Amino acid sequence: MTPTPPAPACEHYLPVLDTARARFKLWGVRGSTPTPGARFLRTGGNTSCMTVESGDEMFIFDAGSGIRELGLALIAGPPRRVHLFVTHTHWDHIQGFPFFAPAYRAGFEIVIYGAEGFGKDLKSVFQGQLDREYFPVQMADMHARLEFRNLSANPTPAGSAQVAWEFAQHPGATVGYKICIAGKKVAWVPDNEFLLGYTGSPMEITRDHPRALPYERMIDFLSDADVVIHEGQYTPEEYVHKVGWGHSSVANACVLMKLAGVPRWVVTHHDPHHEDTFLEAKLNLTRQILRQIDHPIHVSHGYDGRTELF
Repeated sequence: MTPTPPAPACEHYLPVLDTARARFKLWGVRGSTPTPGARFLRTGGNTSCMTVESGDEMFIFDAGSGIRELGLALIAGPPRRVHLFVTHTHWDHIQGFPFFAPAYRAGFEIVIYGAEGFGKDLKSVFQGQLDREYFPVQMADMHARLEFRNLSANPTPAGSAQVAWEFAQHPGATVGYKICIAGKKVAWVPDNEFLLGYTGSPMEITRDHPRALPYERMIDFLSDADVVIHEGQYTPEEYVHKVGWGHSSVANACVLMKLAGVPRWVVTHHDPHHEDTFLEAKLNLTRQILRQIDHPIHVSHGYDGRTELF
């Protein structure tokens, strides 16, 4: 038996991940209320919060309970300037701010952006949740420099980025954001009831369908995004009983992705009743619907801690 000759010597291929690249990270992907417990471990239980980072710049989207862990990571480094964009001021999108450690550290600068029409001005909303009746610490005890800005220019310049915004279908003044940075566009639309009240087949809806016409601005807004992080909170069975609550059915959200030509969709704002095993089945249903409406797209679920480099 002839022995096998040894393979020719070669250098080991040892790639190193370039963590200096621009990236987004999900710190909270639940809607309505945090969900602790073993049934939610894989997906996570923190409410809405995402960051986009490029170089020394950080952009935060929403201040749900997930912002607490983000804050702990930030104070491990030197003080810095961060930009916080709030989609709306419902509790699950601002409830983490009183626990955001950088707000209490001198040297940090936090610029907070939000749409007009909340009923109260943005600063009053944040200051109100720090009332002594609700929380033992007041805004006056926050030593960071806080600056509140109403969204006016569209897109809004922030550092080296441009952040565009569009009104979403949700109770109260609610917007979705799209950040353009490092040559990429990432959209964050966690609360949006696309095709309000529609419970029919997703295969019936085309761009010129009367049901779709009121949503042309949102469709156009998402059409050039590289990644869209958007909700699909309810199954079609659930949505029948949740019309008007401000959240999309899976089927209707799939239609939005098709009409906008979205190439990558990360589903967020998971219902607090949906445990990990339910969400697995729901993701498979989402992929099935996308195949039925003939939209080739990469779709996955967001989870606490998910990080992707551009």
